[in-house]
This record gives sequence, structure tokens and C-alpha cells, in this order.
Amino acid sequence: MKRVLAIVLPMLIAVSAHADDATNKATAERDFRAGSKAYSAQNFSAAAADFDEAYKAMPLPEIAFSAAQAYRRLYRVDAKPEYVRRAVELYRIYLEQVKTGGRVGDAADSLGELERELERLNIKMTAAPAAVVEHTRLGVSITIAGQASDTALHEVGDVAGEVTKGLHATLDGKPIEPFAMIDVDAREHVLAVTADGYLPVEKKAVAITGQSQLIELELRAKPATVVVHTEDGAHISLDGRVAAGTTLDVPAGNHLITITHRGREPFGKELVVQRGETLTLAAPLRETGRRKAVPYVLTGAGLLAAGAITTSIFALARDSHASDLRDSLAKGNQPATTADDYDHTVNSRDHFVTATWILGGAALAAGATGALLYLFDEPNAEALRVTPMVGPGGGGAVLSGHF
Repeated sequence: MKRVLAIVLPMLIAVSAHADDATNKATAERDFRAGSKAYSAQNFSAAAADFDEAYKAMPLPEIAFSAAQAYRRLYRVDAKPEYVRRAVELYRIYLEQVKTGGRVGDAADSLGELERELERLNIKMTAAPAAVVEHTRLGVSITIAGQASDTALHEVGDVAGEVTKGLHATLDGKPIEPFAMIDVDAREHVLAVTADGYLPVEKKAVAITGQSQLIELELRAKPATVVVHTEDGAHISLDGRVAAGTTLDVPAGNHLITITHRGREPFGKELVVQRGETLTLAAPLRETGRRKAVPYVLTGAGLLAAGAITTSIFALARDSHASDLRDSLAKGNQPATTADDYDHTVNSRDHFVTATWILGGAALAAGATGALLYLFDEPNAEALRVTPMVGPGGGGAVLSGHF
């Protein structure tokens, strides 16, 4: 039994240590992401606090350098001696662990500059460090749905990144700085975030005594709305998928919309929509060559049918006259011209009968052709061709098709 315990206990300790390492890594990455975003937003106070929390979770030189950068930039905004002292301390930690590569040159230059600033302020780094005060704090870290999160823990530079437009955060309804740690009571709080073009998001979090927590809230982009004005009965497809109705909710970005209708050339256009935008698209549909030909073909069929009817009437009249002449010849005592007249009438009747068959057959063929042109005139989006367009407001592409 003792032997089993001797084997199991080290395994449990190893598993527990691995779990702790994974938790610390996740915490460090979360806090580091928040610090990087705060740094990009020029909020150096929040960035310094977030990097400090990340360094507590994982004391890596890359995090130390990033925190030193934030404290150095914060000192330029708010010249408090503790900021320059902390920056010097962190730069020294980085240089003790990283001898070549990385940001050694930048760290050495910044350290020299700040050490001269310490001399000017007559601040000694050998002074006893201030007592660590355990804070009960909450902060909000904002992520964007669909954007890949950079989990790499690397040194931050001096270049600012892109800031989400209209970004606002609140804690229990009161405005707070995004990514900043706020001292709070140890109880449940409500964090909320809004930004231009994004759906508002809210989350509840419980503050724990003596702990600093960054709560991640994910912003999801508002869909754009595309309102299509086109003919009734048209089939609308968005990015190759059939759409229901003429009011479409689409994500921001590039999209291809195609519209087909029986007897109309397909319409297509590439759209670029922004988050929350409402776009009205006028999509007039032109008749296909087949549909344009249908009236002419059916008119021709009608004329041929009228001709067939006319020749059939003449054929019937000739046949009746031929019957009368035949009856007269059967009675006898008729002049020789009567027989000649009979032969001529029969020949004329036969010509009209032949003409009736020809015209009638042609009328049926033309009518069937017109019906087929009408019934099977079903253009599809595969026949579309792309036509680039460039205008004062930008570029795009219009698609059209011919059949």
C-alpha cells in the first residue's frame, strides 16, 4: 500500500503542477493581450498594470520588457518617480535574462536614459521596495469576434495599433477605461462594452478579495442590411446561396449578389458593406434575346396561321366548284370547256390544299418555337461575366450575362 501511495502521490503532484502552469499561462496571455491593446490605445497606465499582472502569472523577460515600455511611456505623461523606478527595474530584469537578439538594443538605450533620469531626481534604486498592497480590482478586456487573437508573448514596440472606434466600457453603469484595473468591492458587478458598428455586450463578474481580474468581453459586429429593389418573382442569391426575401442581413465585408428571373438577363454585383450599414440596391433586369424574340416569333406564327386559314377557305371554295362541275359533266351534253374548267379547278384546289398544309405546319412550328423560347428561358448565374468598374468613390465589379 505504501509503495502504491509513493507512486501515485508524485503523479498527482505532477498533474496539479501542470494544471497550475496551464492556468498561469492562460492568465498571462489574457492580461498580456489586454496590456497590448491598452498600449496601442495610448492608455499606458492600464497597459502597465496589465503587463504587471501578466508578469506575476509568468515572469518572462518579454513581459518584463513590455511592462518597462509602458512605465517609460507613462512617465512621459505623468512624471511620477515610481514610474521611472519601476521601468528601470524591469529593463534590468530583461537585460539580465536576454543577452543577445530580441530588443536588447532598445532596452539598453532606454535603461541608460532612465538611469540618468534617476540621477537627476536623486533616486536610489537600493531603497527598500514598497510593501505590496493586495487590491480587489476588476477590469474589462475587449476582443473582436472573428479576429485571431495574438497569444504570443513578445516585446511591444513604440508603434501604436488600431483603436476600435467609439469604444466605451462601463462597470455598474459608470464609465471606466477599457483594459484598466479598477478598485471595486468584493461582490458581483456588471461590466458592459459598446463600440461603433458592434452589438453591445454585457457580463456579470464577481470580484474576489485581494485579486485583480481582467474579464474578457467579445464584441460581435452588427450585420449590414441590403435592401434589393427588383422585379417580383426574381431569385436572389448571396455568395452562391439562395436568399429568402429582398431584405438581406449580411456580415461586413465583400459579397457577391446575383439575381435571376425567367426571361431576364442575370444581374450580379459585388458589394462592400460596413458594420451596421443599410444599403439599397436597385437591380433592373433586362429582357433576354430569347424573350425579345418571342413576340416576333408568335406574330409570325399568327400570320402563318392566318395564311393557312385563308388558303383553306380558297381550297374549300375550289372543291365546291369542282363538285358542281363534276355533277354537270355527269349529266352529259356539256361543252368541252366544262371539262377544261373542271381540271383547272381541281388543280387550283390541290394547290391551295398544299399551301394550307405548308402554312399550317409552319404556323405550328413557329408557335411551338415561341412557346419553347418562353417556357425554357431560364438564365442562371453561371453565365455571368465580371466587368470591373472604377468610380470616384472606389472600385468594384458589375456582372452581366448573355444567352
